[in-house]
Amino acid sequence: MSMKEAFDAFFEEMTQNNLKKKGVPPKAPCNEEKFPTGLFLLETLDDEGYAQWKPKLQETPVSFESIEKELGFTIHTQIKDYLSTYWFLALDGRLQTPREKVILRLNGLNPHINLNELIKSSFDNEETHYMSDHKYFLIGTYCMIDGNDSYLIQVNNDNGEVTAVNVMDKVSIKLADSIEELLKNMKGKWLIKS
Repeated sequence: MSMKEAFDAFFEEMTQNNLKKKGVPPKAPCNEEKFPTGLFLLETLDDEGYAQWKPKLQETPVSFESIEKELGFTIHTQIKDYLSTYWFLALDGRLQTPREKVILRLNGLNPHINLNELIKSSFDNEETHYMSDHKYFLIGTYCMIDGNDSYLIQVNNDNGEVTAVNVMDKVSIKLADSIEELLKNMKGKWLIKS
């Protein structure tokens, strides 16, 4: 499965869940003037500040050469594909691992961000200082496992494995072998208006 196919499956499943539960397409808080994303359908903006949004396929190829040179290492293909396939808002979902029930949010990615700065800050995450065996890339700042919401979501730059990391307790729990597998197994739900 390619990263695009994994995203497509996740977006479709997430949209269908929203339509079944709420009867409307996905909506999220919208403030395009102050925080532009280019992902909202502004004609759907309601009186409470919510609007529908849709992910957008990235049309311009992303070059990672200069940022890799600056970092001093090669970025894993899974991370590159994740950063160069779609633009999207934060992705909320549920995941059932063999031992735990997981609720998580993957950080959004929109065309108005500085991708090089995002990559540098996501690799230079002092929060995971106890994990010095590899380079890790932060893809989510919210993850709750069995009621504990102190986890971050990291991707191992050497092998592409996705891990939930509890920095305080120095606990790591493998979520998936790859970002593609994570997206494929996540049961999506949109940030929606109640």
